[in-house]
Amino acid sequence: MKSFIFVDYKEKSFGKIIDNKLYELKFYSPYLYNIYRAKVVGKIDSINAYFLLYDKDKKAFLKSNKKFKIGDSLIGQIVKEEFDDKLATFSANFRIENQDYFLYRFKNKGYPILKKGRKKNSKTYKDLLNIKNSLINEENFTPSPKLLKTYNEFDLYLEENKDYDCQEVDIRNNKIIYDCLKTIGDEKIYKGELSIIINKLETLCFVDVNSSKKRSTMDKDDFYYKVNEDLIDFIFYNLKLRNIGGMIVIDFLKSTLNEKLVEKINGCLKKYFKTYTIYGFTNMGLFEISIKREGESLIKKLKEKELI
Repeated sequence: MKSFIFVDYKEKSFGKIIDNKLYELKFYSPYLYNIYRAKVVGKIDSINAYFLLYDKDKKAFLKSNKKFKIGDSLIGQIVKEEFDDKLATFSANFRIENQDYFLYRFKNKGYPILKKGRKKNSKTYKDLLNIKNSLINEENFTPSPKLLKTYNEFDLYLEENKDYDCQEVDIRNNKIIYDCLKTIGDEKIYKGELSIIINKLETLCFVDVNSSKKRSTMDKDDFYYKVNEDLIDFIFYNLKLRNIGGMIVIDFLKSTLNEKLVEKINGCLKKYFKTYTIYGFTNMGLFEISIKREGESLIKKLKEKELI
């Protein structure tokens, strides 16, 4: 089976294909996580807030206990993109990393921290310190604003998935990705004779499980449990792919084997999500869970880019 990381530089997208199936598709910003020498162009003294110019016609918002004057320069990182009418968020506590270490400007007194599973390496340790010091020294120079280091989400993704090969693709013409995008906006999704309906509302997501036309000679209770079990991975794969988080309510087929089902669900969730909370079945038989959001839903991003 074919598994690899992919990147499309034209569309500024990247992701992962596992066993010839689209597992993840993300888009990166040309600004997010980049490190800039920014210029203070406005401030609100009462809340220690500042407005910064970090690129041509690009402004960001910073909250800092350190005092700055209009016209001052400071080094920092874009940690949150601009969204709707909100400015991008800027942090003076920038984060940099290499294959062995990561560091924050202010945390841990600015010294590198060894990554989990990596061995100590004096060269990469010193290299990261040198990069940090060179960035800080840039605060004394002009002009401002100035891009000092590009560090977008794809760079971080490559580091996290270094065990995978990376291939450059055209997501509009890659068959695996294209076939998935053709149906990703559909509410009703089929797995053979079974199906689920994903209804993304403003404050929660409702998932309905259907046996469709599938029939069985099994006991009704066992049959419903089997349908539910067969769709567990399919449900959470689709939530992961669509980047749907927050409050999730799933209407499984009614069965008396819910405790057994929760064990299967918990095992599957670990495969797709880092942070989640299981609340279990309500008195009405609805299964409740919350999944930590990680940015906007994929469908919204695809519509913005006119890919669906």
